[in-house]
Amino acid sequence: MTEPSRNEAADALRDIEQTQRKSYSVYGYKSAAPFLILWGVLWIIGYGTTDLSPRYAGDAWLLVTVVGFVGSTLLGMRTGTAERRPFSWRIFFSWITAIVFFCAIISVLKPTNGAQVGAVIPLLVACGYVILGIWIGARLVVAGVVIAALTLTGFYFLPQHFGLWMAAIGGATLIGTGLWLRTV
Repeated sequence: MTEPSRNEAADALRDIEQTQRKSYSVYGYKSAAPFLILWGVLWIIGYGTTDLSPRYAGDAWLLVTVVGFVGSTLLGMRTGTAERRPFSWRIFFSWITAIVFFCAIISVLKPTNGAQVGAVIPLLVACGYVILGIWIGARLVVAGVVIAALTLTGFYFLPQHFGLWMAAIGGATLIGTGLWLRTV
């Protein structure tokens, strides 16, 4: 049996590294998919209620946020492995930081209508997906860019039905992306 040449060994190490990166991306995609599907359904409910029954928008978003937070926590606990704690304090405090950051932005910007608030949230979410995508894989970058583009399209070109636009297009984009990530 002959030993591999230097080039063969370097090629083998490069192949191993590529496989590890692909495996990390696939794991990240499959982990993110249920969260995207959950939040897609919740966006449909929240934005749909905002457009069709504005009187109940505040209550709907409160309920959607609570269900989303609890659902995301449960999904996160379910996807935890034996080596990880079932409850991640890092994820919990990341959510708390995001909520405080969002409240700070709203207090500084003082939006004059609900559509402005309804646009800022998905733009922040889109930014988060792009940043996650930089670390995990290009599909999340694509999702973030699409969500941002669709949000801006609805905000500027369909202001009278922005809520319905975000319910249909925003919710469907999240659900579709979740299903797309599961196919990897």
